[in-house]
Amino acid sequence: MKFFVIFTLFFVTLYGDTQNVTVQLRWKHQFQFAGYYMAIHKGFYKEVGLDVKLLEGDSSTNVVESVLSKKADFGVSNSSLVIDYLSGLDVVMLGAIFQHSPNILLAKKEFKSPIDLVKGGSIALMGGDQDIELKAMFKKEGIDLNKIHFVPKQQHLDDLLSNKVVAINAYSSNEPFLLSQQNKEFSILEPRTYGLDFYGDTLFTSTILYEKEHQLVSDFRQATFKGWEYALENIDETVQLIEKNYNTQHKSKEHLTYEAMILKQLINPEFIQIGHSNPGRWENIVEIYKQFGLVKQTRTLDGFFYQEEKSINMTWVYFYIFISSLIILIVGGIAYYIYQINKKLLKSEHRHKILFQNSASAGIVWKKGYIITDWNEQAARLFGWSANEVKGKNFLDFLVPKNEREIVRDNLSTIANDTNLHIFINQNILKNGTPIVCEWHNTLLQKSSDNDDFEVVSLAIDITQRIEEEELLKIQANNDFLTNLPNRHFFENFLEKTYSYAKRTNSILGLAFIDLDGFKSINDTYGHYAGDIVLKELSKRFQATIRQEDTVARIGGDEFALIFHISKDTESYEKMIGRVLEVAHLGVPYGKDTMLQVSASIGISFYCDDNKVSIGQLINQADSAMYEAKRKGKNCFCIFQNQNSELNKD
Repeated sequence: MKFFVIFTLFFVTLYGDTQNVTVQLRWKHQFQFAGYYMAIHKGFYKEVGLDVKLLEGDSSTNVVESVLSKKADFGVSNSSLVIDYLSGLDVVMLGAIFQHSPNILLAKKEFKSPIDLVKGGSIALMGGDQDIELKAMFKKEGIDLNKIHFVPKQQHLDDLLSNKVVAINAYSSNEPFLLSQQNKEFSILEPRTYGLDFYGDTLFTSTILYEKEHQLVSDFRQATFKGWEYALENIDETVQLIEKNYNTQHKSKEHLTYEAMILKQLINPEFIQIGHSNPGRWENIVEIYKQFGLVKQTRTLDGFFYQEEKSINMTWVYFYIFISSLIILIVGGIAYYIYQINKKLLKSEHRHKILFQNSASAGIVWKKGYIITDWNEQAARLFGWSANEVKGKNFLDFLVPKNEREIVRDNLSTIANDTNLHIFINQNILKNGTPIVCEWHNTLLQKSSDNDDFEVVSLAIDITQRIEEEELLKIQANNDFLTNLPNRHFFENFLEKTYSYAKRTNSILGLAFIDLDGFKSINDTYGHYAGDIVLKELSKRFQATIRQEDTVARIGGDEFALIFHISKDTESYEKMIGRVLEVAHLGVPYGKDTMLQVSASIGISFYCDDNKVSIGQLINQADSAMYEAKRKGKNCFCIFQNQNSELNKD
């Protein structure tokens, strides 16, 4: 019996040990680090044999130094981590937790733009490179940084409230809530509004740990992402846990819940995999840092990105694209090989069978009438039908959607005319009814004799995920993440194109700036979550109100822009603008008994024969007219008054 106990203790000791891991946080405990808390308390770390300890940070914490000095194994930094990497420090970025940075400028209510702040007074920022994205806003607006009075952050919110400064650096998930609780009005200036989309909290480790303990790093990374997924899906439970175990800042439940909702928007887990980072965005961030002289790029970013397969030195997105491209090359090579042997050899049944049946791609062979004569194993796996189920059948009848059959017929009709390789992309249908998108590589098999019917070999690659990824990237680049309207970046590019068209065709271009009246009071009274509901609802209304050929975009917090054309100077545009005012003033339901209500002030300017101004002047005119509408009592529109223009005469 004694031997059995000793043996049991030895076995538990040998196989039951967990490895101690330390994580250095970049600030004090709050929902900002919720994923790590839930990974601990839900056992996600223990499942992979890790005992994780979290080190709370403060204003004096240097996270990168803590990790490189081995005080911590992992750390939470931000986009400035790439500066450390390019400066020669041995760090590896494991994933971007926040897809968008919560870093903002919080200003007195009367300051709506960077130029307002420059004229207003001092701006309090953190030291070093932590607020580069905020400074870059001013550079984006063409403002010389030497003309701005930046001061070190001291009493933070107290300095703003006591008018010592006109703006402070802040987190969108924290300080706005505190001011709202005090019924203080304020303005928010976000870098993203000016095309500066930095990542927020970023998980990293040292190159040494990454290379020596790659499995440990991989396990920690996956468990952390799992913790974040759980935290964002179970916000109430997570808030309760923080209140009970981690609330060193003594935040209220309402504050933590507000923080959770804002951070969930920045993480965007419904559409983006937690931890995903885009190498292209990192390159853009590096370019911005270069403008401030913070980096001199002497090494590539390849070693900066985590790789699950270390032998491949790319991020997972580029890994996927690489593999997809490789498959396409292989398929193309196979198809090209078939094409070549068709020119040199008579059709060999044995050779065809070996090549076709062992192809890595889904393949079918078909003849006149689109009748299937062969169907390989990969086709059975991809589409769901066995060879016996489809041989002798017309593949257009079950494999191609009705709305695409005519296009597919037209494409396939060109194959019978030559032995070249033909590549088409079209939608297909699986046996279970699921639609997918395939890239087809088609080539004509050479006849053995003049009496033979022609046959075509078609090899398919499922590119559905690739198409979805590309569409998602397009949406993220050009659409506002909250309202899904076109964002400021899209608006600026589209305005340039429409301006050029109007200038070239001598047509009339209308530009309207829409600013919501009373929106700040909703944020102050009900919180930013309520404000987001208003913005989303009004965005839908604006989109439904304008004409199909017009474009409305969200260009700031509660600011929208409308680009529209009129064919002649006598055409009425007042009705459309009137409808915009009307839908803006309609109440927005919030909860069971509350109706949130705002109105709109609209300023309009026209590019026309009597007002041939630059884009910048056109924008300034619309902006001036919008402020005139506010001065006239709000809930109305004003047109920039150019005395020579027929459009602006009553």
